[in-house]
Amino acid sequence: MNSTRPPAAVRPKRADVRARIVAAARDSFLHNGYQRTNLGEVAARAGFSKGAVYSNFGGKTDLFTAVINEQTGAATDAVLGSSEHLVAAVRDPAGIALLAAELTDRIVEHETTHTLLAEFRSLAGGDPELAAAYGQIRESQRERLLTDLRSRAAELGLEVDFDEAAATLLLTLTQALAIEHAVAPNAMPPELIKNALLTAIRGILQ
Repeated sequence: MNSTRPPAAVRPKRADVRARIVAAARDSFLHNGYQRTNLGEVAARAGFSKGAVYSNFGGKTDLFTAVINEQTGAATDAVLGSSEHLVAAVRDPAGIALLAAELTDRIVEHETTHTLLAEFRSLAGGDPELAAAYGQIRESQRERLLTDLRSRAAELGLEVDFDEAAATLLLTLTQALAIEHAVAPNAMPPELIKNALLTAIRGILQ
């Protein structure tokens, strides 16, 4: 009698494992915050062992960094991907309103990410390891934004000299506005966010 062996289980690729863990961690961090997120629960949600989380990310801090970098990249791509907004803002002063409106939408949409990062920053004040990670996150965000701004401007033939100060201003302002809106939406409504961004963008493009 011939016996048929069951097919060998296909081992997921490392990139797929990391992606599933990041997706599960993103949901947990955004829902529970940094402190209350449990890596065992993240692993279970992703369908892996806790050891898989540690072997791919080293620990909670590295996993958090991966989630924040993913969220930042998605938000930046969404705004700068709308090239007509950037072109209009540079070539027509009235077009700045389009870019400010797009940024406002993204700030409100991703405000939970900003409040999560603010929680991490508050914890970093008393923890050298978290402080170092927070510094790396902010540097990475600034470099990513600056690179993307310059790249998009070059692709579109725009003569704008975006510098580190401009990227820093945009990052700091968007985080502050997002936190204010999340905590006190009546005191920081979307229209006020847009007007604050208008002022900042005009200054950068002058």
